[in-house]
Parts: sequence; structure tokens; C-alpha cells
Amino acid sequence: MELSSPPPSTRAAILLLLTAAILTFSGLEQINAQSLTTYDIPRISTEPRIDGQIDEGEWSQATRVSINIEINPRDNVTADVEAEALLMEDGEVLYVAFIAHDNDPNQIRAVYRDRDSMWDDDWVAIVLDTFNDERRAFEFFINPFGVQGDAIFDQVNGREDTAWNGIWDSAGQINETGHVVELALPLKQLRFSPSDGAQTWGIDLLRSHPRSRGNRISSNRRDRDISCYLCQIGKLRGFDNLEASRNLEIIPTLTSTAVENRNPAVGDWDGDGIDPEGSVDIRWGITQDLYLNATVNPDFSQVEADSAQLTINNTFSLFFPERRTFFLDGADYFDTFENLVHTRNISDPDYGLKLTGKSGDHTYGLLAANDTNTSFLIPGSLSSRVASLGEEESKVAIGRYRIDIFNNSTLGAVITDRSAQGYNNTVTSIDAALRPTDQDTISIQSMHSSSDYPTLIQDRYNQASSLSDSSHRIEYNHNDRFWDWRVGYTDAGTDFRADLGFINRVDYKFIVTTVGRTWRGDGEDFFSRIRVALDYDRTEDQSGLQLEEELELFLNMNGPKQSFLNGLFGGSETYWNGKYFDEQFNQIVIGFTPTANLRVSSQIRYEDVVDFANTRIGHSRRYGPSINYLWGTHMQLNLRHTLQQFDVDGGRLFTANLTDLKTTYQFSARSFLRFTLQYTDNERNQDLYIKAVQQKSKELTTQLLYSYKVNAATRFFIGYSDAGFQDDAYDTVEKTNRTLFAKFSYAWLP
Repeated sequence: MELSSPPPSTRAAILLLLTAAILTFSGLEQINAQSLTTYDIPRISTEPRIDGQIDEGEWSQATRVSINIEINPRDNVTADVEAEALLMEDGEVLYVAFIAHDNDPNQIRAVYRDRDSMWDDDWVAIVLDTFNDERRAFEFFINPFGVQGDAIFDQVNGREDTAWNGIWDSAGQINETGHVVELALPLKQLRFSPSDGAQTWGIDLLRSHPRSRGNRISSNRRDRDISCYLCQIGKLRGFDNLEASRNLEIIPTLTSTAVENRNPAVGDWDGDGIDPEGSVDIRWGITQDLYLNATVNPDFSQVEADSAQLTINNTFSLFFPERRTFFLDGADYFDTFENLVHTRNISDPDYGLKLTGKSGDHTYGLLAANDTNTSFLIPGSLSSRVASLGEEESKVAIGRYRIDIFNNSTLGAVITDRSAQGYNNTVTSIDAALRPTDQDTISIQSMHSSSDYPTLIQDRYNQASSLSDSSHRIEYNHNDRFWDWRVGYTDAGTDFRADLGFINRVDYKFIVTTVGRTWRGDGEDFFSRIRVALDYDRTEDQSGLQLEEELELFLNMNGPKQSFLNGLFGGSETYWNGKYFDEQFNQIVIGFTPTANLRVSSQIRYEDVVDFANTRIGHSRRYGPSINYLWGTHMQLNLRHTLQQFDVDGGRLFTANLTDLKTTYQFSARSFLRFTLQYTDNERNQDLYIKAVQQKSKELTTQLLYSYKVNAATRFFIGYSDAGFQDDAYDTVEKTNRTLFAKFSYAWLP
């Protein structure tokens, strides 16, 4: 059997990739080596009590590390406040204590919060590059009350994912000299290369000290002429002769829901009563660098509501992040420059199996699942739509491989496949992230897809029965102490589809160039940072028709009271529905923290922008105030509102309002009661629309939720939510759904 040759565009992209790789490697410079400190961590036999107090003698054997280098906003100067970390391990657990002194402990900013929400507080953190490869790190954050936050930092793609949650213990207390935090981090929660001898990991110890300015303090110096963070952190040596243990987590979940739906035209509520559902997730560390995740009858009900987004006068599908536990563990192993793996597209599986690992320079991931409700994007050059096969089951398979080369560079490949009766989408891709110098990064990706669609999709969405095309992207980024610039090019074929990713635009060629200059204050200046940048980009479709030509000016400023101003000013020539329009936009986002318990910000945007529904230019004014207020250490209010007024010749086309309110009473670091309200109110002038529209459309969603957690996996939820809408047929908002739910999950660690 003779293999067919790839299409010319794919061959050209592959040649481009290989040429760039050869040229880059032939001129590769050694990343500047710094004098990095190595800390030896002692083995102990008696574990400390994690209670936020340094009891006499229990940390006496620990290695002590100073955290006294201010890296932001000032540049590598001795910090105004002192802190130190104490490190030790017992062969199964890494123990860390932070002693953070404060000149005025009454000014410490800390409240009880849910996990991953304490970024405005004082906090301390430990960052661990457990493979010591300067490509990936675990991050663990703790505020003075022991509230946890954790994340995965991906150096290759420059991303930080706070959705990942580990199981670890922490406690903190404020005292007369500052605050003390203790944590116990089981080694089973980490991934690293097994070894009979000592481990060597990258380590950074951090402190956030937010007062008038957001001060960031580290145990390591940070050179702003080196764009790689993990290349500059110290080393931790220890964990000798770790004994193999059973690294297994079994997390059964029980969910019970009672859902009622109502057609307002009929008036009666209809429901099936209480519906209990059981599921189980398994996480098995076959070795410390190879993990198997499995889920059976998974419960993927989303307890927390997504942040509301304004959708009026928008032609592209909106992005919502993944929050489900099974998909989050090891999710970064599937990351590439383009978003080819967006697991939220797998909406309702019966099962899932995932294998992720790293062996030496080789990183790999495999994922297999089914989906009983198959939906995907149909992208175009100017808009996108969501298509669905309904309840047709599909099979999902994803494979990812990456090899580390040279200093912080990688080569990789990914394949995704989704298939059902009469339907298939397969994507293959090769990618590279190359670092020729300390300041420069080249990101390249070449992708090819083939798709087969059933008659339903062909007829409803005007798709051919079979499609095949390619997409290519290359970008060169430079970052040093003063200057940043980038040059990028994207060529997305008309028939390229990535049904398991989030690619909501195809049929275009895009070129962009940006240059920016940054000035930094010395700590006494009013502005601690100012950045000005110019950006030019041009987009055309595959036939050569210009879709947009745009010039933008960016302004970013940081000052006292944690104030900031982000400005965006510019204009574009934009194509829509056979016509060109001159768009102009002016946007300012400004905010500050006048007191420790109040943060205020607002977006103001004035623009001449296309009215997509009626193919004409309009004038839009958008206001977006936001308030975060704290009552004491337990009560929090977060209010965000957006008002958009859109005028055209003839008068006001529409007025859109979006309100997103969250009020939380946090009893402790473990439990909270939260009320959420999301309300949209759109008013349209029907006389100014070409096609018939509703004069009014309103949606109201409310939720009351109680949560208690022992750790990230052992949690209990109980709550109530309802939703309703109003259009021209009704005088008030009519409820259409109400749900009472309870969910309990337990992490069993045999």
C-alpha cells in the first residue's frame, strides 16, 4: 500500500518547522548560568504538628532559608520585611514552615476564603520544579489563616493553571510579630523521577506583602534580562532512598439531584423526583513519574456557576475553562501552543481513562473516553457556531508526546480523534518551543485535520460530507528588562476543524507585530511600572480578501494603593457582510485598593464598531464597574456589572445590562455559604433591526450553596438553584428550572 503525500501547505509548514529548528539549534546559545544556591533538606523521624505554631524543638533540625529579596516592584533589593522558611522531610512528606515578620501586624491582609481565591491577601508560597528540567513546576500558596491555593506552572507555554488541586495540609496564625504558616505536602501528590539516591529539585520560596504596592519577595534573585523563570530558581537536594509505597487514591462520589422544569406557556412544573447517582475516580501512581487516572460513571455536574459573559453583538463562541477533577490532573501534559485539547468538549462521558508520564526527556499522555452528548464548534472566518449530534455517543482518543531538547526547548506531536455513527474528526500536529537566547522564544505548530459529517450536520450547518485542511502558526517573542516584541503568523485553512479543542476561527491568514517598552520605578517613584506598546495586525481570508487591518496602542501603569491603569486605543478597517467599516476604540480599565477591605475597578470603553445584525457602523459605550468588599475576616461581597449602550443612525439600537453578584460567608478555611445572582437585561429597538427580534430579553439565575471540605477531594455540597427568562410574551421573569442538589466525595488513600 502506497502512502499518499501530504498536501503542499502541510509540506511547506513541516519544512518551515524543520528549517527553523535547524537554524535555531545551530546558533543556540547557552542560557546564562547564575550562581544558584543549593539547599540540603534533612530527614527527620518525628513529624511536626501542623497548627500554625512553631513549637519548641519540632523544627530544630530543619534547613532555614531566608526570603528577603524584593523582586517586584523593586529589582533585587533587600526587602523591608524579613521572612524565612524551614524545610525538612520524613521520606513520605515534605514539611515547610514560614515565619513572616511584619513591621505592623495589624496591617496584615487576610480573610477566610475558599481555596484558590486568596491572591489579594498576604501569602507565602513554595514552588517546586520536581523534575529539575526547568519546564514545569508545582506551586503551593497559603495565606495567614491557612487558606490554600495551588497551581501548575508551564514554562514551555508560559501558562499557570490554578484549576489543578492537590491534597495537602496547611495551617496559619497571625501573632504579635507577623504570621506563621505550616504545611505538610505528601510526596504522593508530586511527580518526579524515581531514584535510589538523592533527588535534586528546583525551588523558589515566595512572599506576597500587599500594602500600598503589591510587593513580591523571593529567596532567589530574578534577572529581568532572562525571560525563563524556572531557569533562575535555587536547588533543593534530599529525599534519599525513598521507599516505594502504594500511591493510590480512590474517590467515590454520591450526587443526588431533584430537578423540575416548567414551560411558562403551560404553567405546571414537571420533574422526576430525586435522582441519586454514584461514581468513582481512581488515581494510581504506577511510579512517581507515571500516573493512571480512571473514572467510571463520572459525576461531572458543575457545582459552581461559570462567570457570566455579555454575548450581544458577538459572532464567535465564548470560552469557558475546565473545572472537572478527572480532566485536571496532568492536564498540562496535553498542552500545545494552539488549544487542540479542550476537554470541556467531552460533556457527558460514561467512562474515562488517562495515562500521563515523564521519563527522562520524554513526556507523554494518552486519554480515552466516550461522550453521550456530542457537540463541537463549526468555525468560519467571521463567526462560529456550536453543532450537536444530540444524544449520539462518540468515542474520544487523544495522544501527546514531547521531547525536551537543549536548554528549555521542546519538540512534540499530538493526535486527537473523535468518532460516532457517520461522524469523525481527526487532528494531527507537530510543534516546537525553541529558546535560542535568554530573551527569545520561537513557538511553531503545524496541524492537519480530516472530518466526516453525517447528513444532519451537512444540512443544518452547510458542511460538506468530508473535509480536510491544515493550519500553521509561528511566533517569535523577545522579552528583556526594557523591551518586548513579537512577530507572528497564522495560516488557518478553510476546512480545518479541531472538534476536541477550542479553535473558533478558520479560513484566515493573520500577521501581527508588537513592540513594547517598559520603565520601572525604584520604589520611591509614583509609578512603579509603565509600559507602552504598539501593535499592528492584518487578517485576510484564504481567497485574499482583507478582513481586518488594525493598529493599537497599549498603556499599562501601576502606582500607589495598588492602583493600575490599562489603556487600549486604536482603530481598524473591518470587513463584514460585503462592506468595509472604519472602527475606532478607546478603552481604559482602572482600579485601586483605597483600604485593605475594599477594591474598586472599572472598565470604560467607547468605540465605533460594526452592528453585525444589521451591517452598519454603530457607536458603543460600555461601562463595567466592579467592587470587592470584605466585612471582617469572614464576609465577602463581589459585585460586577456591565452596561452597554449601542447607538446607530436613527437612535438607540440596544441597551444591555449584566450583573454578576457573589456574596460569601466563610465560616472557616473549610466551609462557606454562598449566594450567587446572575442577571442579564437586554432592551432592543425593533424598528432599527432588519430581522425580527425580541424587544426585551431577560435571564435570571440564582444559587444558594453550602460547602464543607476536609481537603481538595473530600468535600460536601448542598444547594439550590433556579433559572428563568422573560421575553415579549411575558410581563415578568418566568422561572423555567429549579434544582435541589447534594454532592459528597471522599478521598480514600489506602
